[in-house]
Amino acid sequence: MIRQDVLQQFPELFGVKQVNGREVNVDETITTLTRELRPAIAEALNARRMLLESPEPVRTKYAWPKWDESFEDPVSGHSWSFRQIVQGMIDNFLGHESESRWRLNEEVAIPADVHPLQNPGLELTGPWHPLDMAFNALNSNAPMNMPDFEDASPSHFQPQGTTGGQPVGTFAALQNAKEILEGRWATKTYEVVKKDKTRSYKIDRTPLQWPTRLVRPPSIHVLYPHITADGEPVPGLIAVVVLWVFNNYDALKRTGTGVYFYIPKMQTPNEALIVEKLLARVEGIIGVPAGTFKIKILYEEGNGGLYLPAIAWVFRRRLLGTNVGRWDYLGSLMEMWKDDPKGVFPDPQTVGMAAPNMIAYQRYNALVMLMAGMKNGELAQGAPIGGMAAVMIYQSGDAYGRARYNPVAMRAIVVDKLRERLLGLMFVPDNPIAQGRQVTLDDILSGCVNGRLYDAYRQSWVASPERAYVAAGNGPLRAPVAELQAILDAPRETVDANGQAVPTVASGLMDSERALLESRGLLDVQGRITPSIINRDALDTPEKLLNQGLWDAIYGVPAGNITIEHIQHAFYMAANYGFQILNGNFAAAIDDYELKQRFMNDLATYRIDVSWLWTLVAHQATITKDGYFQRAKLTEDGMVLAPSNEAVKAGTRFTGEMFQKVWDYHDEWTAAFFAELDRQGDPGRFDRSKASIIMELLKRQLLSPRYIQHSARVLFVVAEAGDQERQQILEAIFDLSREEIVKRVQAGAMKPGMLAAHDYVFDVFPAVTEQVAAVR
Repeated sequence: MIRQDVLQQFPELFGVKQVNGREVNVDETITTLTRELRPAIAEALNARRMLLESPEPVRTKYAWPKWDESFEDPVSGHSWSFRQIVQGMIDNFLGHESESRWRLNEEVAIPADVHPLQNPGLELTGPWHPLDMAFNALNSNAPMNMPDFEDASPSHFQPQGTTGGQPVGTFAALQNAKEILEGRWATKTYEVVKKDKTRSYKIDRTPLQWPTRLVRPPSIHVLYPHITADGEPVPGLIAVVVLWVFNNYDALKRTGTGVYFYIPKMQTPNEALIVEKLLARVEGIIGVPAGTFKIKILYEEGNGGLYLPAIAWVFRRRLLGTNVGRWDYLGSLMEMWKDDPKGVFPDPQTVGMAAPNMIAYQRYNALVMLMAGMKNGELAQGAPIGGMAAVMIYQSGDAYGRARYNPVAMRAIVVDKLRERLLGLMFVPDNPIAQGRQVTLDDILSGCVNGRLYDAYRQSWVASPERAYVAAGNGPLRAPVAELQAILDAPRETVDANGQAVPTVASGLMDSERALLESRGLLDVQGRITPSIINRDALDTPEKLLNQGLWDAIYGVPAGNITIEHIQHAFYMAANYGFQILNGNFAAAIDDYELKQRFMNDLATYRIDVSWLWTLVAHQATITKDGYFQRAKLTEDGMVLAPSNEAVKAGTRFTGEMFQKVWDYHDEWTAAFFAELDRQGDPGRFDRSKASIIMELLKRQLLSPRYIQHSARVLFVVAEAGDQERQQILEAIFDLSREEIVKRVQAGAMKPGMLAAHDYVFDVFPAVTEQVAAVR
């Protein structure tokens, strides 16, 4: 059943349609697929919760899977062991024919417009509501675009206090897509008032020039309350997949493209099987071969990495590549170690994509895609995808003139994408090369060493549609491999950024940039590019591939400091982003006072900051470096948190009292920030009353002994609630046992919605829990 307001506002999205010459019904299909897949989703989420709550040591419960663990094959319906799956991938890499050998995209070929190696460059991500966001995406010079219905989605709820007539953002984005793809905006201009000025937007490119679209639906843990099946909310995943396919398949096909998805948050092959069954069922309903819908997946879960070969195997009919990322992935690693006092992570702001553990993660991702994507000795069936460059360029009209820092962002994206490109250079020699010997790219290209060179990381992510910024990131990804060394060795050029000499986009490497790449094994001491060497005999068995050394490199807790400055910075980011979620904005540009950049934040921001802060509080972690509390201060860059005279010495424990100071000083900054907006006559975009709500929620959540995975769901259920209902929700989530909530509901002292909120946030499915208990 579709909620009446949604149905009235977006009647075109629902009901009976003709798709690929077949009559289909949106509402009935969502209901049918929900009934089919809801039990498996409940079981998978219950398994997530049980793993998260397991008291076993990290190295035990998050070890590589047992070789005899088995998984259902969506193609044959039979079970394969993990050993069989990994050996089959190895056999494909080595060119060995065997019963277990498998590779990606063998049944339905990859269309050229979505091939990760044939269409290199950046993938622009963001919501398609408001409409100008979609127009900007289509006008972008990024070759790929990801209409986002997950981390940077338009809101799937209406915040409390929303004025009448405002649409639910998720469905508005789907309506925008339908109208655009059907050509209704081809010659029309969209006008909107922003900051008292009327702005006009128009699509200025033809459909054949548009970026290829890959839609990111929600993962299996998100529910959409506006659509129900048997009285319960449907999974957002099912709703978005069905609505996108049934409304857009024919229009996409007419313009020479297809249905492509970006699948998030996969942790196990069983979770992947749910998505694979969904996609195959929808393919069957509209009458196209299984594997027609192509996908990329976000490798953003540490647990998912343990199963990465098996997840790729489940998706083998359609998987184009696996994307690496920073915030969700680091958040998932913190979750893995959350109960171990020795597993508290250092400041996450210092664990970038060039950190040793993140380099190991990216190399592993590239290796798995190489082995699964090989055909006839060529990497042709899939490829790895790089991570996000999340800076939003400051506009020239910024109130504080912070566009002066833009050269820093421009240079950063060049180095970021260049590093990814070098990480994707893998050389498989004809004869084994001794361990420790460095072979340069020039050696390979000149034929001094025989073998095959694979150039794998050719696509990556970006958050800003700014043309110059996108062009800067496209450059390293699109350059011919023979020109990469010349890019590094180009003459050095700098430009002024607020008194600092910053390398230009076209500059060769500076000493610090070169030293970092050398320290990660990407350059030799002469600055020459050194592709990673993959000797075949080093990877000819599953045990050689998935070994303890690799586990330690990827999953070990990285070295680094815990500082009071970065604790406050994490709280600042969590509170500011949470404030925007409560206002219904998931794709939020937030000023980073430390880096003097404006970053696009999404649900991953909230996840990592809240996860890290929770572990600090839970273990009263030790601050390891002398520092100072930061307080609100008006500077040339606006109202920021700046060092005060209040010292915090190394060895200080992060106690409840310390947390309260962090909370108080951020609350002080919030008041000062709003006062500064008032001084400028800027009312801001958002309801300021939400600021006190996010502060209350963060205090409850971070001081609670209960850890919540994907904790933004707390914000989802709180956002629509009034004051009294909100207090009951928070009590149900953070204070009461489930048994007590049930008693109060049965006694009429608490609304049933409070129990539903508790169960949604904690992934509790009573029927599944009872079944598991009965088996035990």
